Amino acid sequence: MILLLLALAAQADDPPPKFEPLKPGAKGSTMDYGPFLHSTVSRVYYRGDKDLLALKGLTIKLGEATVCYDLDTLRVAAVWTGGFLDLAGTHLVSSKGAIPTTMGGKEVFSTKVAPGWTTSDFKDARAVPSGPMPGLRYKGLYRHGRQVVLNYAVGDVDILERPALTGSFFTRTFRMGPTSKELQLLLSDTPIGRGVVGGVGKTEDVGGRTILRVPPLKESTTFTVTMGAGVLTAPPLPDPAELIKGGPALWEPIETKGALGEGEGAYVVDTLTLPDENPWGAWLRLTGVDFLSDGRGVVCTWSGDVWVVEGPLEKLTWRRFATGLYEPLGICVVKDVVRVLCRDQIVELHDLNGDGEADQYRCFNNDTHTMASYHAFAFELHADAEGNMYYISDGQRVDSAVPMHGCLVKVSKDGATSEIIATGLRAANGMSVGPNGELTCADNQGNWVPSSRLNWVSKGGFYGFMPHHGRAEAPKKDDPPLCWLPHQIDNSGGGQIWVTSDKWGPFKGQLLHTSYGTASLFLVPFEKAGDVMQGGAVKFPLTFASGVMRGRFHPKDGQLYLAGLRGWQTAGARDGALQRVRYTGKPTNTLLSFKAVKTGLELTFTDPVDVADAGNADNWSALRWNYLYSEKYGSDDYWVSNPKKKGREPVEITKAVAAGKVVTLEIADFRPAMQMLVRARIKAADGAPLSVDLFHTVTRVP
Repeated sequence: MILLLLALAAQADDPPPKFEPLKPGAKGSTMDYGPFLHSTVSRVYYRGDKDLLALKGLTIKLGEATVCYDLDTLRVAAVWTGGFLDLAGTHLVSSKGAIPTTMGGKEVFSTKVAPGWTTSDFKDARAVPSGPMPGLRYKGLYRHGRQVVLNYAVGDVDILERPALTGSFFTRTFRMGPTSKELQLLLSDTPIGRGVVGGVGKTEDVGGRTILRVPPLKESTTFTVTMGAGVLTAPPLPDPAELIKGGPALWEPIETKGALGEGEGAYVVDTLTLPDENPWGAWLRLTGVDFLSDGRGVVCTWSGDVWVVEGPLEKLTWRRFATGLYEPLGICVVKDVVRVLCRDQIVELHDLNGDGEADQYRCFNNDTHTMASYHAFAFELHADAEGNMYYISDGQRVDSAVPMHGCLVKVSKDGATSEIIATGLRAANGMSVGPNGELTCADNQGNWVPSSRLNWVSKGGFYGFMPHHGRAEAPKKDDPPLCWLPHQIDNSGGGQIWVTSDKWGPFKGQLLHTSYGTASLFLVPFEKAGDVMQGGAVKFPLTFASGVMRGRFHPKDGQLYLAGLRGWQTAGARDGALQRVRYTGKPTNTLLSFKAVKTGLELTFTDPVDVADAGNADNWSALRWNYLYSEKYGSDDYWVSNPKKKGREPVEITKAVAAGKVVTLEIADFRPAMQMLVRARIKAADGAPLSVDLFHTVTRVP
């Protein structure tokens, strides 16, 4: 097949064509979706057929042509003309759609799954057809305006590669060497004209493949491989090394005006208005938030953007910092370096020339195995005190033979290695790392998860989802959670946040939990009972604009900032939101902690209670129930004292004793229960009404 491209195709630095940005929900095939067009690079799952599988696809628009690289194998999976990607029906134009899988034009040439570079043969040496190819390492990319330079290593040889459309040719310009061995480059599995500019190596056909043999190089060398018809007569192409120091900025800042929250309570919710109306049609469904040391916020979006926001609430300035990332669902700032968890890697973003936009998208770690399942998300991103990174790989609807799914994963502080900490996670959307290295995560109701659960994670733990137990033999039971949560309270959990601020009321050192599904924020009181951790959840009486997923405390004002979106079922109404939970200084009048004692519960409140009112057992009520752990989706409620009886079992509170901030409840037949609800309708010492619903788990009674 001969490559037929427009002879006067647009060069990489030409102005972008004018277009009406594709709005969320639009139908049809398009290349005009903002994040792709304006950066020319997108991180997507690309699949033509199983021989073209590119689970970590890097798709780059080059004028009238498009190229897709497979970053696991470092090969060009395909080149096509006539359009970018067909986004119709994908999650990039709808609230819940498929991953982009279809070329938006006509295929010109392609390669089957194999190493893109080799020193011997082109056999796939991986145990499973996913994950990085042995001996090859993707190191990231540089963006220079709308030009892209890839950086990777073949063995110990560092290579820069710039793809381009040059006249009627698809060209690959390399900067590489020195090398001690001959290297072979896979060019195509489709017959196609080719040549080399720069006098390095020779192309040939071997076993139906078109390859380039690169001889040992004594010094760093630049050369170009051309693929097309005729002879390239264009001027010499730029050395890729000239394009890795930062290029021109692409995006102008946008200003919005935030809004202060209203309310009479201890906490109010302020809104940082998003730049939803922007020239690039960028869809701001927020999936992560963190802060630089100077107080500027950084957020990531489901569509692949990273934005920086600064300024007072009445005049916020937003700057698009990066784009084209593959479904980021977590962001973490480490020593003022922004790291983003994507489906294919943890990427580190660097502004090399100080213009406010990322020029280097460095691959910090890409050990993960990206899968075709829509549900194969990579969730959340946190760092511990030593700089090690943690995230969760989803297990729902992912082949259990694929490594590193259904797990909580630790990445070493240098990004070189990954380690599985715990297994058995189904759809654990969020997690946290505590001040002393404590690990938590939350999972959603489903098969083998009878109700939503919040886990206190131990190394080697198994947390319920049997298809991903990760052991030679299936365990007979799961490790108990910190607490269960009823489906109507939290049907889809988010992340957890440790309160590190002393400016946010009486909760410093406590744990918080967010709910995407019910758009809620919970306090999570917990205790250590023998060798197990047990806890519960108390909802803050606050309303949020979107499903809440991620949260961080601000390094300057000490308040809690929450990011979220509406991508599937949630009580939140807006597509995306960034909101601040601000402490007003008023009494909080809520539960602070609980402790299981032999005959019941000892509850500690944030403020003194009305002793007479809180000491009246009639002002308290309780229910308890268990769930059935099985492969069925979810579970009914069952009595604790009669496991065959469905429903929630009433429990008698026989006595209540109050003193200061502490109330001790004596509970009839107090015993372990997967779920208890203790409800208080009392008054605080200052006369304010004090209403608390504590949903908690008692795994162990002293």
